[in-house]
Amino acid sequence: MFFGANRATIGMIAALLAAVAVLAAAPAAAESVADFYKGKTVTILMGTGPGGSFDLYGRTIAEHLPRHIPGNPNIIIGHMPGAGGVIAANNVYNTAPQDGTVILESHAIATSQMLTPAGVRFKSEKFNWLGAYDAIVHMMTVWHTAPIKSAADLRNADLVVGAFAKSHLTYQFASLLKDALGAKFKIVPGYPSGNDCNLAMERGEIAGWAASWENLEGTRPQWIADGTVRLLAQFTLQREAYAKDVPTLIELAPPEKKDVAEFAISGTPLARALAVGPGVPPERVAALRQAFDELMTDKEFLAAAESRRLTISPRNAAAVQALVNKIVSAPPELVERVKVAIGQTE
Repeated sequence: MFFGANRATIGMIAALLAAVAVLAAAPAAAESVADFYKGKTVTILMGTGPGGSFDLYGRTIAEHLPRHIPGNPNIIIGHMPGAGGVIAANNVYNTAPQDGTVILESHAIATSQMLTPAGVRFKSEKFNWLGAYDAIVHMMTVWHTAPIKSAADLRNADLVVGAFAKSHLTYQFASLLKDALGAKFKIVPGYPSGNDCNLAMERGEIAGWAASWENLEGTRPQWIADGTVRLLAQFTLQREAYAKDVPTLIELAPPEKKDVAEFAISGTPLARALAVGPGVPPERVAALRQAFDELMTDKEFLAAAESRRLTISPRNAAAVQALVNKIVSAPPELVERVKVAIGQTE
């Protein structure tokens, strides 16, 4: 083809061909975040089944988050229940595409990583956290006919308390309270859902359970208003404004066990958070973090959450990452004491 051409001419042609090749590849290499997400479907994957508070939060977020993501992708909900959110977290960390099309709706997986590591195949600190939209709030709840007026009365009460699985917060928090108070009540796991625990209280099968506030406020608000149930303790770092008369476990714990209570509860501020896998490109992570921050001040989203009795108390990505880092760097001696307190050593 280049017969008779001198070396300069051949070199010039080769350079032109190389430039054409670079230009041809440029659009794919420089694909913008908006170009990537346009026409895509993003999945919010959670570690619970349909119908619970995580599902309600997820669907509310899915309705409003797309308009804040460049390219405005469609968002659907996925469910992968089991092991307190660990199975879903394993999937997003290891199996799901690392392209920003699968978002984990997280549980308290950082504390799960430390306290119940069997089956954990992720490192919480390596997730790309987008932010937390609320803390998860559990409260020790007893039926009004139970001979209990305060948490102190639990010390000598012969009661049965319900819970989900031993790996679930409903069991761990009840066990934590029992350990802190030196109480005698019995914890019976095996109830599939909060609704089942509520029905068991009504039947007199159990005296109470460590219920989530969203379960009570979202499904049985009249129970709180008319005193059908009593709230004895809240498993939070500080008292929530809507339960200002209910002491925290940290307040109730004796001095030598306050560090145990603090660590066990330290995951609650990020137990309702969003994250993507560790391999998602940085520019998409940045766009999703900005979208999350914008969503947290979106008036339509906040109005929708309020109408569904969903509290929004956000923390940005940096705040969540700092909490995760603190949890995973806890001293082994403290972690072992917490395992004993939450009943995870058998």
